[in-house]
Amino acid sequence: MTKMRRLARRLIAALVWVAAAQALPALAQEYPARPLQMMMPFPPGGIVDIMGRGFAQALGARLGQQVVVVNRPGAGLTIGMAAVAQAPADGYTIIYTPVTPVTIQPHRMKSLSYTRESFIPLCQVYESLFFVAVGPKSPFQDLKSLLDHARANPGKLRYATPGVGSSPHLAGAELWQKAGVQLTDVAYAGEVQSIPNLVSGDIDLGIITTTGVNMGKLRPLAVFADARYAAYPNVPTVTEAGLPVLPSGYGGLFVRADTPAPVVARLEGACREAAADPSYRELAQKQFQLSNFVDRAGFTARIDADFRAKAALLPTLKLPE
Repeated sequence: MTKMRRLARRLIAALVWVAAAQALPALAQEYPARPLQMMMPFPPGGIVDIMGRGFAQALGARLGQQVVVVNRPGAGLTIGMAAVAQAPADGYTIIYTPVTPVTIQPHRMKSLSYTRESFIPLCQVYESLFFVAVGPKSPFQDLKSLLDHARANPGKLRYATPGVGSSPHLAGAELWQKAGVQLTDVAYAGEVQSIPNLVSGDIDLGIITTTGVNMGKLRPLAVFADARYAAYPNVPTVTEAGLPVLPSGYGGLFVRADTPAPVVARLEGACREAAADPSYRELAQKQFQLSNFVDRAGFTARIDADFRAKAALLPTLKLPE
């Protein structure tokens, strides 16, 4: 009897495997059979929201289904990520987001309902560049003079960021740490709110996006990048100054980690095509974003390296949770 039971179990297991193998190609062909929800962890109207809506249109055209943008802002972008982690693992709930909710917040927030492993990074489709920038009245003409002044006057220079623990804040903190200088961070509700004080000189400098630099006609002293930005060819990189810092200013598309492989492959392929869409690339250019596509393997590797770097950096900064 025991032998018969073993044979029966093996037969059932084999039948289940065959059924699953036959179902996978069918699943890939049928998906998507209805509209998708694309979570957006920002309120409507911001740069990432605008970019996400443009990408949703391009992605929907490739998938043959509408991709509906659902704004779920708050809690350091973690509310939107949690919504994806809690949704069914069927590929119908995705998120367009910066990587900060998976590279930074898991190290800072002890009560998160998800981990880095809760998601598959499908593709990188945009990147925001950050600059060390000063107002037009500032005496600083280059990064070296600013760092020399900071070294001689510890803690006296104040720099603007769009919030504690934000990517610009951590980029600045890591830069000052590597340069061996001490500056005082001043957190604003957002980048836009800091621009008037930078222009007037009430705040000494900021870690600012390309949009903010253009908006305030600020003077960029250095860009956080490996290579110079074509729009500002005379602005050196922090790497050129011997202070390599690559912040988490990039983002893309994520889906739940246990989504079926054929669905993941379908989404990644559509993501690649959507990122190359001329209308999306034009939108990115207008918003001063880089629309560089990175596939699933490259995006995952970059995130994992970033995750480890932030794990090392954050304890040294003693930030409030």
